[in-house]
Amino acid sequence: MPLTIKHVMVYQLEMQLKTPFKTAHDITWQRPISLLKVTFTNGLEGIGEVASFADDSYTAETHAISLATLDQLIPKSIGLTIANPQAFAAWLAPQTQWSFAKAALEMAIWDGFGKLKNQSLAMMLGNHVTQVKVGIALGVPKTEAELMTNVTAAVEHGYQRIKLKLNHVTPITWIEHIVQCYPQILFSVDANASWDMTDINKIKALDQAGVYLLEQPFAAEAWQAHVDLQKQLKHLKISLDESLNNLADVQTAIAGPVGALTLKQAKIGGITDTVTAINLANNEAVLPWIGGMLSSGVGRAVDLALATLPHANIFPSDSSASDRYFVRDIIIEQPHVIAGQLPVPNKPGLGVTIDWTAVDQLLVN
Repeated sequence: MPLTIKHVMVYQLEMQLKTPFKTAHDITWQRPISLLKVTFTNGLEGIGEVASFADDSYTAETHAISLATLDQLIPKSIGLTIANPQAFAAWLAPQTQWSFAKAALEMAIWDGFGKLKNQSLAMMLGNHVTQVKVGIALGVPKTEAELMTNVTAAVEHGYQRIKLKLNHVTPITWIEHIVQCYPQILFSVDANASWDMTDINKIKALDQAGVYLLEQPFAAEAWQAHVDLQKQLKHLKISLDESLNNLADVQTAIAGPVGALTLKQAKIGGITDTVTAINLANNEAVLPWIGGMLSSGVGRAVDLALATLPHANIFPSDSSASDRYFVRDIIIEQPHVIAGQLPVPNKPGLGVTIDWTAVDQLLVN
């Protein structure tokens, strides 16, 4: 049974982080998130999330660009009759280059069809996994003592993988020491495109130290440099993030090849394209895994469902509990990490209930 779009509402929110999150790009205190509510002619509603950032330090599509793009897409979508989410993704593809805007609308369509079919997103994707392994991302530390404190707390919470954000001045000796202290933990590091080939000795030290994966050491456009670097490493996988903004970028990375792909559904265009990317990577023996972007509980629910897919759950995802980050989230459910795993939402659609009181309080006037 198809769905026909009747109305779309956009709620612009500003979500406060409990503590600042520092990357090589910037420091985030407040997170712009916009919520979409798509109403269908049969009365069902679907929810989507616009997860782009305030500025272009991470990716070219800012939140303002996403919202301006939605102002163009929404009128075109009103009255559209949709056979399934994949058909809607195909309709969206030529409409605009901006991935975050497309992903938000497509997410709401998946939510609507899940409610129509009485299936969770994970079920629609063909999986019945009830929980997935998750990791945690820690911001760039100021001192080695701060790093040790943060890692120790993450280990005590049961996380099976810990991602350490680095910048160009973070001492590699800190990383070597922490890996030695916790040899049972799977460590990855993220340079957020802040390094270049002059940092090759740092990278080789990470390889020798036992770090499993390094995200985006070089600039987004440095495709060949990443491929050449991967060839020099014995164990360390290079995973691209900033370089990946659509399926074409994913295909370029696989053709390289690099060792892994940090897949963020909002950043590459939505759920359908992420499923395609996972399948493409698997065919070429490149590790696909689900990254995170300080999303609300809505986006995290989608990430958990995607992490149930075969080959995307080998490496624990970045879907840590959202109550770690935000003073107030916009969903009622607040799942907790138990033994390094989070439950996969099992209610129809995305499987979350919106806290409309929180939405009202977080609205940007």
